[in-house]
Amino acid sequence: MSPPPVTASPPLRVALVEDDRIEAERAIAALRAAGHEVEWFTEGVQFMAEVREARHELFLFDWHLPDTEGTALVGWVHRSVGRRAPIIIFSRFDDDERIVEALAVGADDYIIKPTSATVLLARIAAVTRRFQGTTTAPLRVEFGPYRIDGASRELSRDGERIELQPKEFDLAWYLFLHRDRLVRREELVAAIWGRDIGGSARTLDTHLYTLRRKLMFAENGLRLSNVYREGYRLELAPAAAGASGD
Repeated sequence: MSPPPVTASPPLRVALVEDDRIEAERAIAALRAAGHEVEWFTEGVQFMAEVREARHELFLFDWHLPDTEGTALVGWVHRSVGRRAPIIIFSRFDDDERIVEALAVGADDYIIKPTSATVLLARIAAVTRRFQGTTTAPLRVEFGPYRIDGASRELSRDGERIELQPKEFDLAWYLFLHRDRLVRREELVAAIWGRDIGGSARTLDTHLYTLRRKLMFAENGLRLSNVYREGYRLELAPAAAGASGD
């Protein structure tokens, strides 16, 4: 790889989440040559557990990770870290559906791998310029009769607000944001509580029980499936299952 040109963006502290060592080393070399500082994570859970209090100025997420997806990390950054830095998804998938999905969940750009150091740095410079001095509309998710607002931290069902405790809201937000996808237990724990949480299994189960009771998923056309030893999936309940899916 030829030496990259000097990037137009100022030096940034970058969080890179990439499990492929070759791809990660290529990106790190380009970023450091341009004066950026890079912190590398190989798994999404590791990233969520360690980065909550850090002050990164750019996030680079691979789409496919061993324990989650890059799009899941986008929503987590918005909710738990704060919308203060641009986010780029990079992936080998070269199709409009993936690109639209990444941008819809809040990513600022989408880069198809492999890419040259020149293109990577140019895209970073461009997204950094766009991000500076701009504000992003608060994220809102609607699913069935439910509406959840990440800015006001309110959740409503058919227009009626449901009172949730802070961790209950965080858990609901993560599940709604990543609906129709298996969310692993360790991913939920890292996303909501970070690294240090005693009795994590019992704590998670207790919060999920309370959330089911308050939101009444089954009675309102949704199902929070418990996939044995794997995790949970929030989805529309099959019409044939009626209210028995939760």
